[in-house]
Amino acid sequence: MLRLRRSDQTLDVVIEGTGPAPVLRQRQTSQGWEGSLQLSSPSALRMGPQTMAIPEAGLQRVSLEGSGQDYRIQVIPLPGAPAAKPVVSADGRNLILSFAAPPEQRSQTAQPNLRQPGVVPQPSYAPPLQPRAVAPPLGDMAVGTMVLRNRSYLNVSGPPVTMTLRNAPAKDALMALTQMGGYGFVYVDDETKTPAGGSSATPPPSGPTVSLSFRGESYARALNAVLLASGLQGRMEGNMLMAGPSVLGKTFGTQVSKVYRLNQASAGSAADYLASLGARITKVATITNVVSSGQPQSNQVAGASQTQQTKQETITTTETYGSTTGPLKGLIGTTDSRLRTITLVGDSQLVAVAENYLRQIDLRQRQVALSVKILDVTLNNDTAISNSFAFRSGSNFVVSDRGQLLGAFGQYLPPNDANFNAIAGGAQSAKVEVQTATGELANVAQQRIEPVDPAPVNPGTAYGNPSGSNYFDFVKALIESNSTKVLASPTLIISENAEPITSGAAVSVGGGGQAALNTASIGRPFSNESFVTVGAQEIVSYTVQAGQNGAPNSCQPEFGTAGLTFGARVSRIDDNGFVTFSMSPEISAVIATDVRVEGCGLVNTLTTRRLDTGEVRVRDGQTLILTGVISDVDQSVVRKWPVLGDIPFVGQFFRDSTTSRAKRELVIMVSPRIIRDDDGGSYGYGYQAATPDARQFLSGSAAPAPY
Repeated sequence: MLRLRRSDQTLDVVIEGTGPAPVLRQRQTSQGWEGSLQLSSPSALRMGPQTMAIPEAGLQRVSLEGSGQDYRIQVIPLPGAPAAKPVVSADGRNLILSFAAPPEQRSQTAQPNLRQPGVVPQPSYAPPLQPRAVAPPLGDMAVGTMVLRNRSYLNVSGPPVTMTLRNAPAKDALMALTQMGGYGFVYVDDETKTPAGGSSATPPPSGPTVSLSFRGESYARALNAVLLASGLQGRMEGNMLMAGPSVLGKTFGTQVSKVYRLNQASAGSAADYLASLGARITKVATITNVVSSGQPQSNQVAGASQTQQTKQETITTTETYGSTTGPLKGLIGTTDSRLRTITLVGDSQLVAVAENYLRQIDLRQRQVALSVKILDVTLNNDTAISNSFAFRSGSNFVVSDRGQLLGAFGQYLPPNDANFNAIAGGAQSAKVEVQTATGELANVAQQRIEPVDPAPVNPGTAYGNPSGSNYFDFVKALIESNSTKVLASPTLIISENAEPITSGAAVSVGGGGQAALNTASIGRPFSNESFVTVGAQEIVSYTVQAGQNGAPNSCQPEFGTAGLTFGARVSRIDDNGFVTFSMSPEISAVIATDVRVEGCGLVNTLTTRRLDTGEVRVRDGQTLILTGVISDVDQSVVRKWPVLGDIPFVGQFFRDSTTSRAKRELVIMVSPRIIRDDDGGSYGYGYQAATPDARQFLSGSAAPAPY
């Protein structure tokens, strides 16, 4: 019978009269929650199929239907209200399903404030401090339950037993009990392994012994007590008792053989799981032996006749393993890795139990779509003010090149390497240039220099300074501000499968003289990893190898990626909607291209910002924001004349100042979304194209004809 019980924050669905040990299998459907109830003994609905509703608790319908031992419970919430899994409990007579419900609405009274109309004081609540450690909240677990019949218990009938034995062989005690009850008896021993060489080295053991004392004990309990004390297995074949160490796998009747093709779990892992429960699994193993004899050719001495020989031998063997105890004792199985199948042979009831186990482990592993948004903001603000001038007065020549003083005073100008070579070649004129670093000021002063003595001169001869009066001035001021952002929005779909990928390897982005992913293998070693690379390959260094026998040196370039690289690994996706993952985003850019390696060429200098996170846990649909990766650079350079450069207002003509400020910040936002591929879930992950060309490509329509 169905009853509903309302409390403050829960709604209890009570199924009365379920009896002891009810089995409930529950699942989420597109409409709400559904449970399959199986009773230990047949029963019937007292009032027929029932349907109830309690809208104030968020439930649109609660129904109970069925007959015999199988019943169906369905809970459908109101539109927009979730139906979470309930907390299941039982008191021996009733089954109780506790659903979370909104708190009941209660009337609230308050004393109005007459001095301030329209305001009703509300009660304030401050959470209490925690005087001691508090455990983290617990989540729900998906539980699969099966009721297993004790196959070792024999339900036989016979006269009461009175018996006393001390260290007696177990098979003799069983033979005496079967004769007392009028049953036949067969003792089935295991096969004795004979060592290589013929006969057995030691005689087979006589079997286990038991010590017991019964007085008026029931026949079934006495027989099963002897089997339990001796560690033997018993099986009834008609009116005959078969006993032995592993007799459950041997029978006179027919056996069932089934072949299961698994969808998600591998055949090897499923076989190992069944073997841990007592099944005997047989696998084919291939062993390869490589034997080398003789000396290598590089280590042989002159005149030696024997060279190194390598012999390879392949041996194929079968391996049988399994636990000595478990509910699947007596089941035989084997696997096929090509078709991912597992074959089971045994009693029909035993195969049915193993099939239920396979159904519970062959579940689809969850997948998550990591929506990542990476924002790189660069703010540059540069200010440069420079002034250059030159003037001459008589034989004095003064040049101010961006705060640097160059002056020549007096009648003669001492020679240097440049005018020494010019004079030695018979040159009769020279040109004086004042030029800034950017090449903006050129040919600001030019004067013919006449030698004092037209006769040929030797090094060290003085020349006259230019005469006359001229003044040149060049002022340059520049303020440059720019902002840059690099926005990437990759979406990675990763499963929680942590198995290694065949022929998978972690391929580095650049390095080793090869471009990224320039191999034939998958770029990640495990199935729960993913990696995205967007950028250009730049040469960051050269590996120089010296040439031999006069050959030139060879240069092997090493590459680096200027752009975005992003890697992620999903550790687990639990049943409560939490995703545990780790990631490593990196942004690189070229900052210099003027570094030259002699004999090879130019190399680039990359600036890199990388963030490696540990394992983080985020709920489905929430967004994790990682920030704080900030690079802030302030640089100020001032060049000035002594004394004159410090004079207010006038000093700006005698100095050069440059101020540069660069600020970069990396912001990363990650939103995990679990992909639901069950009934009623959305398959795949939706993608919306951002450009018209991409939308046209996805729609499959033809491109417009060119003009």
